[in-house]
Amino acid sequence: MALKLGLLVLLGLLWSVRLSAIKAAGLAGIPVHVLVVVAAFGIAAFYSIRAVWSRDWPPIDRGVLGFYALSGTLGFLAPFALESAVAPNLPVFLFVVIIATMPIVTLGISILIGIERLRALPILAVMLGFVGAIAILWDTGRADLSEQSNAWWVAAGFGVPMLYAINTVFVAARWPSRAGPVHVAHAQALIVAATVLVGSSASGAITDWRLAGLDLPALGLIVFGEGLALLVYLRIARDYGATYVSLANYVSMIFAAMLGAVWFGDRLTPLSICAAIVIVVAVALYQRYGQKAYVDREPVELAIKLPK
Repeated sequence: MALKLGLLVLLGLLWSVRLSAIKAAGLAGIPVHVLVVVAAFGIAAFYSIRAVWSRDWPPIDRGVLGFYALSGTLGFLAPFALESAVAPNLPVFLFVVIIATMPIVTLGISILIGIERLRALPILAVMLGFVGAIAILWDTGRADLSEQSNAWWVAAGFGVPMLYAINTVFVAARWPSRAGPVHVAHAQALIVAATVLVGSSASGAITDWRLAGLDLPALGLIVFGEGLALLVYLRIARDYGATYVSLANYVSMIFAAMLGAVWFGDRLTPLSICAAIVIVVAVALYQRYGQKAYVDREPVELAIKLPK
């Protein structure tokens, strides 16, 4: 129980550190696509060095390769491409609120496909967490809600949490027994790095890589935070389920508010503190009752049987 909660808190902290580092790098003038490139190659290099040192490479066969490719696409490539198109066309506050629906979508998908049972307390826990997250976003951002948004872009924005939720459920339900979290993280990092290299070369964005030198400490934090967060995320999803790991989105907002107040001088009021308490209650509620909602079943493995 302590390990389960500790991993969730660690993941929330890592995600908030990564977001704060991305904000710092952006203020230093580093474009988002440069951050993505550096993070992808940094994470891939780290896991490759570890594999060379330990002689422990990701297992490769057709079934596991399918898992690597699909999870890398659903969890990284497709959401990032959609975010890049949608984010410039929506107010920041609205887009972040849409992203915050990811645990709700994850729980809904899990119930629809029969991984979790329809029970009141787990649903209440997820909804409480969402309320707390929105309160923190509102309190720290104080966005102008009068800004109009195109309904089509709003609808497209919901595709981002949908992709993340589908990937999280897929990873939790179809984890291959032959691969560990480190193997999956390494394989995903290689797939993303290769795709980013091809895309940046084709678009000419590769020439902007020199801008990475504007804030090397922030880039180092991004690589460290994202690389370790990926490993922790995969471990929680495999061992404790999709909805539980999605709650780290709410936990990260508590740490993000704290880091914003210390690092950037953002406002932090009693409303944020009360909202943080609501999120803590939500996590505790799901930790106690959520696991009981999972349907007992044998582990399912994504595999393609070869003819003998």
